[in-house]
Formats: sequence, structure tokens, C-alpha cells
Amino acid sequence: MICTTCGSPLDSIHRFCPKCGAPVQLQTPTQPQQSPYTAPYTPPQYSAYGGGQPPLPPKKGFGCGKIILILVIILAVLGAGIGVAVYYGFRYTERALKSSEPYTLAVDALKRSEGVRERLGDIEETGFPLGAYSQDAGGSGKAAFVMSVKGSKGSGQYQVDLTRTNSVWHINSAVVRTSDGQTIPVVDYRGSPDTPDVNGNSNTNDSGNTVPKGAVSGGLLNSKAISLPKPVYPAVAKAAKASGTVVVQVLVDENGNVVSARAVSGHPLLQQAAVAAARNAKFAPTKLGGKPVKVSGTINYTFTVE
Repeated sequence: MICTTCGSPLDSIHRFCPKCGAPVQLQTPTQPQQSPYTAPYTPPQYSAYGGGQPPLPPKKGFGCGKIILILVIILAVLGAGIGVAVYYGFRYTERALKSSEPYTLAVDALKRSEGVRERLGDIEETGFPLGAYSQDAGGSGKAAFVMSVKGSKGSGQYQVDLTRTNSVWHINSAVVRTSDGQTIPVVDYRGSPDTPDVNGNSNTNDSGNTVPKGAVSGGLLNSKAISLPKPVYPAVAKAAKASGTVVVQVLVDENGNVVSARAVSGHPLLQQAAVAAARNAKFAPTKLGGKPVKVSGTINYTFTVE
């Protein structure tokens, strides 16, 4: 308390100011004025049917995750498409090669080979033929295949090279390499000895070779050829260092064209190349009594390892 007259401090027991003697006036304590109570504001509730709380805004997702997911889906679709295209492309190529004439000839020769049958047994399966072939309207063409083969006794890899002359495919070289490293030459069955005359009308020349009916024996024909192409030295023969002379018996028609050829001696790896070269030889027509006749003779090819 404070004296209202002199401003001296007073105790609650004083009725008069000890300093100035003025009577002490008691004051009723006043409470501080408070603001009126106001309830907290509650926003109105909204809904689609009127009233209610408005829906919360949707949470934003991670944009990067969505982009990655889309890319993964696109890559999966592209991968599936590429896989389907490769599969059907592989099947189409396989069907095209296996339905071709050179492939059919090569597999037929493989199955007819006695050497292959002896070591591998009957051929049960051939793999996808790696390679290609081409042919033109002029009657020429080339083909080469490498494929796995499986027989009843064993398996190996079949490598064959073919050429097309006068619209006819011929095997130049064909070998099977077994899984244990052995090499089996495959003989082209089209180069096998000529079928004998069903009427028995054939004779034999001095060398013991059969001369068909209506043909004359010409002996060694190398010097009588107008065109005598050199044989291609097979790569497998070079690797095996095969060399020597191959004797090919041929039948030349009235126009000087070789109509049949077969190897009668020589290294097995060189015979097919010699036969293929002999089929492309050309001779001047041989006349007997003024009339062209067929000629049966031999052509010798010598292979030397360089």
C-alpha cells in the first residue's frame, strides 16, 4: 500500500500514514479485465450431398517411379516382340534351307554313305544347316552347309560343298567329322558307277571299265579336251595333306558334253573335286563313219600339296 498524500509505503495495519499523518484510504483490489470467451472456429462440413467435410487432396506420387515402370513395360513388350520375330525368322530360314534341292541332295548322300553308316549308324537327326545357297536362271549355282548329325551309334558334324551345273546339283566335297576327331568322307551317290544296260548290251574296254552301248572307248581323254577346268583343292584335303592322282571315268555325248562321271581311283578326299571338274569338261564331237558317237574314257587329275 502507498499513502495517497505523500506517497510513502504503508503496511496493511496502518490506518494513518506514519509520515504525514494522513488517514489511509482502503482500495478494493480490482481484477484485470479479461476478454470474453470465444469458442474455436470449426469450418463447415461439405459433401457431394450438401454439407460434410470436403475431401482431402490426393497424395502426389513419385513421378520418377512411374517413368521407370513405363520404361520397364515398354522394354518387356519390345523384348517379347524381338523374341517372337527371331524365333519365326529362325524357323523360316530352317524350312527354306531344308526344303532346298542342294540340302536334300547333301542329306541323301549322307544317309547313303556306307562309311557314315558303319561308324555313326543310321542317321536319325540333322541339326540346323548353317550356310546358304544361290542359283541363277542360267543353270549354275553354289551351296555350302555345315550341320550337326546324330546317328544310332554316334554323332558328328557334316560339312558339304556343292555346285550347280546345267541345272543339276553336284557334291564337290562332303565329310563328317566325328566327336572323337575322325574324318569320314561322304561319297556322292550321283557319282557312283553308271547303271548297267538292262539288256546286257555293254562291253568292256582294255582297262576293265564298262563301255555303254553305242559308245566307243576313247582311253585317256585329257589331251582331247577343248576345255578342261582344274579341280578345286578341298580345304579338308589340304588339312589332311591328301595328294596324288584321281582317275575319273566319263561318258561324253555326241555334242562333246560330259553326261556322267565317276571316280575309279584316288584319295577319297580328292575324288569329289575331281568328279565335279570332269563334269564341266568339254570335248569336240567324236564321229565314227561320219556320224557323232558317244565316247567313254578317263580323265586324270593330279593333286599336289603346296
